[in-house]
Amino acid sequence: MALTDEQRQAIREEEQFRLQLREELANSLPRAAPGPLERLAAFFDTKAGFWLLTTVLASVTATGFGTLQRYLDRNEIREREVAEATRRDTETLLKLGPMLTSDNRSQVDMAIVLLDGLTARKGVDDVVAGQVRRLFQATLTAGLKSDASDPEKTQAQAIIAFADSARTAAIQRPGAAASEPAATQASVSAAVDQLTLPVRVYLQIGSDDDRPRATAALEALRQAGLIAPGVERVPPSSAPRSNELRYCGDKVDPAALQRVREAVAAAVSPPPAEKVLQPSQCGKVRANHFEVWYARAAP
Repeated sequence: MALTDEQRQAIREEEQFRLQLREELANSLPRAAPGPLERLAAFFDTKAGFWLLTTVLASVTATGFGTLQRYLDRNEIREREVAEATRRDTETLLKLGPMLTSDNRSQVDMAIVLLDGLTARKGVDDVVAGQVRRLFQATLTAGLKSDASDPEKTQAQAIIAFADSARTAAIQRPGAAASEPAATQASVSAAVDQLTLPVRVYLQIGSDDDRPRATAALEALRQAGLIAPGVERVPPSSAPRSNELRYCGDKVDPAALQRVREAVAAAVSPPPAEKVLQPSQCGKVRANHFEVWYARAAP
């Protein structure tokens, strides 16, 4: 049986009343405080919040894009850096290499210091450092041949003298600790270590008054076929009371020792007494290294 209009109106009014009642009951209950997310959402609905949000998003996007771009380009950048470093190192080697084989001793010394300093402090890459070591070895090999020319001998002696200079501290200062650091000489040391070193005799004086006779002895030792790089000045307090021939017992060849004994006895007056250094003083000393120490001047 169909509802009449009056019945439909009554049902509609009843439903409207129920809806109104539910809304009134909901509004009458206490509401919980908004949570952090609700407050954050409400803030971003404001003009200031929207501006901040867009600014942060723009910054993050730009930074992320830049990082991605650098990541994608890293191989290309690295290749350019390696190429530039190789070009620079090659130019350096081409400029200093001829100085090493110069007839001018001062240029040879300068080239040794610069080339060795660059390799010791990683100023050139490993490939160029290897080329420097081979250059030193080739120069040494040529200068130590029996038929070497005078310039070749000078170049080889300069390299050996530089390599020895980091090791003479233990002999020049007998009281120095064995652990005292010495100068780093990477390429020169590596090149010299590959060869059997000839005998070298260094002369030490504590006073410039001894230089004339030390220079004369130097020439006599060279005439005897020994390498005598030069005369070195040491503090007067380090000079011994009488002339001495110093060496490390386990680092000299017996035949070389006898040869030096005879040559030094003939060149130095009065003949020096032999002094075998303690092992603690020989850690940085190379093989076949001898030193003649002149006695201190009488007070």
